[in-house]
Amino acid sequence: MNDMTSEDPNKTKARRKGGWIAGGGVLSGLGALIGASCCVLPLILINLGVSAAFVGKLAFFARFQHYFMGAAVILLGVAIVAAFWKKRRPSKRVVITLALAAALIVAAYIMPFYEPQLLRWVNQ
Repeated sequence: MNDMTSEDPNKTKARRKGGWIAGGGVLSGLGALIGASCCVLPLILINLGVSAAFVGKLAFFARFQHYFMGAAVILLGVAIVAAFWKKRRPSKRVVITLALAAALIVAAYIMPFYEPQLLRWVNQ
């Protein structure tokens, strides 16, 4: 038997599951961040030459920002549990994805508090 090169298929499946859930947390966190930056992001995008029609579509994210934030927090919590369940060691990619999701959620939560300062900085 060659046990040194074979890996338990259940561990691989669990790693993939944690990675997919963490990816969902990143996407939800990105949606929450876009929704939280309701005034700054459109100004930056228009200054970069993005069409106003596209920027107008970002209002969808602002309208549902709380739902995106809730989904991101729930997905991040489930991903952390799935990644570290029963003392598992997730891959570096999963850990980086979890950290990115957490950073996006924190940025989405903090952004509205600093929006006036960001608007002054962008308009200078």
